[in-house]
Amino acid sequence: MKVLLADDNREHLDLLQYIFQREGYEVSTASDGIGAWLSFQNEAPDLLVLDMQMPKRSGIDVLRAVRSQSRVPVMMLTVLADEESVVRALEFGADDYVTKPFRPAELRARARALLRRMLMVQEEFHTFKHRLVCDELVLDSNTRQVTVAGEPVQLTPTEFSLLHYLMLNSNMVVRTGAILENVWGYDADETDDVVRVSISRLRKKIEADPSNPRYILNSPGVGYMLSYEIH
Repeated sequence: MKVLLADDNREHLDLLQYIFQREGYEVSTASDGIGAWLSFQNEAPDLLVLDMQMPKRSGIDVLRAVRSQSRVPVMMLTVLADEESVVRALEFGADDYVTKPFRPAELRARARALLRRMLMVQEEFHTFKHRLVCDELVLDSNTRQVTVAGEPVQLTPTEFSLLHYLMLNSNMVVRTGAILENVWGYDADETDDVVRVSISRLRKKIEADPSNPRYILNSPGVGYMLSYEIH
């Protein structure tokens, strides 16, 4: 497996390289956004780890360019733990984010989870052929397309996986921990925000009124439910 690491902080980049090389990954590095984009095009990595704040081209800019042509898993690194930064990263297609300073064990676990999910999605593409229909909401696992009232909806890979999991469990309350385990591949209390923010982004794309959702409902203190039948 190839991993591309991009961070303008030399100390952080060296630590990242050490962590991933010890895991047996083939590692390439970049210290700015332009270098990250060029390395991505040349190396075709299986996982991309991007710092959000880089010179020459920001991590968000690189992420947007990557998403214009690839579904490769992307993990963002940020010293900014505010929700706005998380929303921006997820909105532009990041699969996960880690706040600095990070714990090596957590970083390794999340990277493994993202790569496992990528392999599961690839397997599902070849084996899971039918559509999921919840009233006007339709998800096609074969073409990986989503429509609402016949209109196509553009989802990031993570948003698609999240919606797919909720639709498979339609009319059942799904615990936040179960969502983390089945969509992101891990279960950790400190990562609950990524589910909440992703649900918010998903509602904005599939709900006519996100503040009064028709499909994705909250179960306070427990999780979420997609409240329609699968046909």
